[in-house]
Amino acid sequence: MILKGFKEKSNKKYINKCTASRVVKPTDAIIKTIGVVVDSQQFSDLEWINQLAENLNVNLNNLKILSLFNTKKEEVSVYTNTFSEKDLGWKGQLKSQTAKDFVDTKFDLLINLYQSDALALQVVSAATQAQFKVGLYDANQDLNDLIIETKLDDKALFKTELIKYLNILNKLSNE
Repeated sequence: MILKGFKEKSNKKYINKCTASRVVKPTDAIIKTIGVVVDSQQFSDLEWINQLAENLNVNLNNLKILSLFNTKKEEVSVYTNTFSEKDLGWKGQLKSQTAKDFVDTKFDLLINLYQSDALALQVVSAATQAQFKVGLYDANQDLNDLIIETKLDDKALFKTELIKYLNILNKLSNE
């Protein structure tokens, strides 16, 4: 039990280190690659995420989704790339190769689609190399460059606001 507390503290320290050392360079580069981090217990609408990518004029081949999946063995995730809380080691180290590959990918946009305070989700969000990070109001606000004040179940409002702000920032192509 004590070790679990120390492990949690080391991961929170890692998150703080990542957010403090992150340098955001303002750029109007067009979004071509998107990473999405979700909690599969909170959000399981894969089709909506694909539709969002299409609305942002991003090819589905340039969309990667990573899902935290911590449920019973008989349940199946709708997402193909999953990891669990057990895949989180000390100091932000990930044991899952899927999660490591996701974190190592450079994204133009990272969308954090979760409201939980799951440490594994926060570590992945902090460690991911993305030019621009977007999240929800209820999540850790230090991880995101843009925070959309809406609930996760209000997908239409989230999509509208995301597109609006990305257009203002000149991050979307006009194709």
